Amino acid sequence: MKKTAYSFEITLPFPLTEAEPMVRNALQKEKFGVITEIDIQAKLKKKLGVDHPPHKILGACNPQMAHSALEENHDVALALPCNIVLYEKDTEITIISALLPSVALKPFKGLKIQETACKAEEAMERVFEDLSHLPPHHSQPHP
Repeated sequence: MKKTAYSFEITLPFPLTEAEPMVRNALQKEKFGVITEIDIQAKLKKKLGVDHPPHKILGACNPQMAHSALEENHDVALALPCNIVLYEKDTEITIISALLPSVALKPFKGLKIQETACKAEEAMERVFEDLSHLPPHHSQPHP
């Protein structure tokens, strides 16, 4: 796992179709639910007729944390949900990344918001740590 000034990132040795359930499971362990899903590959094909590698954005939300921040400032909704990006770089390599909650919530003032950003970032870091401890190769059985 890599943490930059603005994001978490990890490269998984699986195609996106195998990596996605792993990401969803890791999010669920930290009480994040996927509330939105954008299939960039499908949208670009439909709207522009172009081929694009498998690429998705999962909008993840921890309701307790979101509620806490929204109570202090309803404009926090501008930074919700947390977007988890899955991009298949190669048929057996998927890059997973997410903007740090502290970066997303930086413009919003208030102690409760900043505390929530810290908690959300710790939880998201655990999601990426969980993904970093997957076995080196996991393949779903093919019928």
